[in-house]
Amino acid sequence: MVFNDDLWQILVVRQKVILSTVENSVYNVKRRLWEEQALWRPPEHPWIKLNTDGSWLRETSAMGMGGVIRAWAALWRGGLSHGVLHGNALRAELLALEEGLLFCWKGGFRMVTCECDCLGAVKLFQDRPTDRDYLHKHYDVIRRVQQILARDWVVYVSHIPRYINSVAHTLATWGVRNLGSNVFWRSPPDFILLPLRRDSMS
Repeated sequence: MVFNDDLWQILVVRQKVILSTVENSVYNVKRRLWEEQALWRPPEHPWIKLNTDGSWLRETSAMGMGGVIRAWAALWRGGLSHGVLHGNALRAELLALEEGLLFCWKGGFRMVTCECDCLGAVKLFQDRPTDRDYLHKHYDVIRRVQQILARDWVVYVSHIPRYINSVAHTLATWGVRNLGSNVFWRSPPDFILLPLRRDSMS
């Protein structure tokens, strides 16, 4: 019944078993990723959530910084886009974090969860400062962010996957394409509505 009266050599059986095992493993990995895929989550009241991202164009060294501030139920509290020349990818991420935190502070928010998809930037502020920090290429920005974090408020900085940081990414991309811009979005711009809606559904 299984082999339909065909005679299979043991080598063929072995190859089919190996192939089926590999196919089954790939299927299980994809299924697990689908089931465990992270989603953007709104903060619990009275916390607010800041998502930041940096964008960098290698050809021109242009940087774009983007950030979005949202409250419970994904309520929009503001967004930012900024585009400047002369930088690199990590500096763009750090500047986006700095600008986003400053907007939160100026907005009177004192309980902030900050999410960034750049692990290199996040680890700079999760690890304890060392005496060699001043040797870092971007120490000027790092120091300013450290001083902001040391203010009288509660801020948690954490790393998230890039695919759930699409709103901040879109704002950063707009910034790098509009050099010289420095915009605070009091309401969501049209070009952000699709990723914003996707986050809201989560």
